[in-house]
Amino acid sequence: ARTHGPATPSDVGRARLALETAEIATPEASLALLGDKALLFSPSGRSFIAYRVRGRRWIAMSEPAGLREERLELLWAFAEMADSYGGAPVFYSVGEGLLADLATLGLAVRKVGEAAVIDAARFSTEGKGKQNLRTALNRAEREGARFEVAPPGSARVLETELRAVSDAWLNHHNGSEKAFSLGRFDTEYLDGQRLALVRENGRIVAFANLLVGAGGREAMIDLMRYDPDGPHGVMDYLFTRTAQWAREQGLERLDLGMAPLSGLEDRRMAPVFARVGALVFEEGGAVYGFQGLRAYKAKFGPDWRSKFIAAPPSAPLPLALLDVALLTSGGWLGLLGLKK
Repeated sequence: ARTHGPATPSDVGRARLALETAEIATPEASLALLGDKALLFSPSGRSFIAYRVRGRRWIAMSEPAGLREERLELLWAFAEMADSYGGAPVFYSVGEGLLADLATLGLAVRKVGEAAVIDAARFSTEGKGKQNLRTALNRAEREGARFEVAPPGSARVLETELRAVSDAWLNHHNGSEKAFSLGRFDTEYLDGQRLALVRENGRIVAFANLLVGAGGREAMIDLMRYDPDGPHGVMDYLFTRTAQWAREQGLERLDLGMAPLSGLEDRRMAPVFARVGALVFEEGGAVYGFQGLRAYKAKFGPDWRSKFIAAPPSAPLPLALLDVALLTSGGWLGLLGLKK
């Protein structure tokens, strides 16, 4: 963490070990394994915070991962490190369970969105409200679609097929790879995780990597890519089959990711904050539109879990959120949809 640049391969390896023995770790903690963030470890090396520095803001991605008893001390260490460099600590995409600790640090908190989280044990395609999911399943399988979850270690073997799907998706959406708060196509990163695959007559036409939290109780869909020439409704099919897989595996929850700035209670600040915040979700917004992203995820019947950003009262939260957008998109060119 001395240079505050991307973690070295050895530090990424340390983070992987910490995740394997973690008592607390959100699925998003695995984004540390992308190697695009700096890592601050606890003295024991069994806990860490992943972060990036942009200007005066030191932005932690999600929550500390590792041992429960080390969490508060690690939060203080990060805040004090930022302060020692004249910076401000920012925590992005944190859940309600961390708010008390963040209040102890004297940070201001604002809601940035809601994660769509499926109760895996209760997930079903039965009932009137799920007719569209049943239709997507039946139609995709009539067209030759089949679903499987490949174990860690599969991405290298399937790299050629996966890259072809990813490139087709990026070209279709005139997009570029993201970073920081989203996964990207990186074979080494994907090789460490399970892959949800959709094949059409044997050929991969869609995939997503699955990030798993501490204790294996919760999974999150991270990178999602599909062939634009693949079966109609292929993402509906992939999401539905992944939720069914989560139920069969005994997982408690499947996180479909965040919908931007939904459920904001304080409307007074919402216009400015919403405009800035929408930029963070450019990847999803490019495909569905920002309102459409929430509506799309809603059809799977999720619970909506609030997500927050926290920073010192002196650090303007809209600017901190803009920094997240710039880190995620790789700068202004990426944020404005202009390829480098």
